[in-house]
Amino acid sequence: MSQNGTNELLSEEEEHAVKESWTVIWNDKKTNGIKIFVKLFTLYPDAISRFKDFNGLTLEEVKVHKKLRAHALSVIYALKSFIDNLDDVETLVELVKKNASNHVERNVTEKQIMWLKPVFIDILEEIMGDEMTDVHRTAWNKLFNAIKSLWKQEQDSVIAQQTEAS
Repeated sequence: MSQNGTNELLSEEEEHAVKESWTVIWNDKKTNGIKIFVKLFTLYPDAISRFKDFNGLTLEEVKVHKKLRAHALSVIYALKSFIDNLDDVETLVELVKKNASNHVERNVTEKQIMWLKPVFIDILEEIMGDEMTDVHRTAWNKLFNAIKSLWKQEQDSVIAQQTEAS
């Protein structure tokens, strides 16, 4: 990902594919956000333990928990801010870094962020069916990999600053 304002992350076709496929998530953001987290918790049961409000609850209880709805929606809005700035890489970088920095205290690393990649792509495939193409998959993979890289850089930087301050 370039920081000089040019978009070297995605080709024009891939950027279009991300934006096009995003609309199916955005059009039913609350339901799709919950679907993403239910699938995340199903595929990665350890993920549920990262949420103190869900400790000791069954997946069925978590599915209807008001805090799941709220967090799922906040993740959808964060992703939307990333997608809205695909053509402004400098801002996109700062948005990802801000999100990563906000998750340091919760110990949500790039590993956990990457749990979202297969979950998100699976949800897209469920919704889009045959309309989901290899271009969509490639573009989303590239975007999640860039997010992972930026996330790690920012968290390493924040942790180093905290260590120096101690």
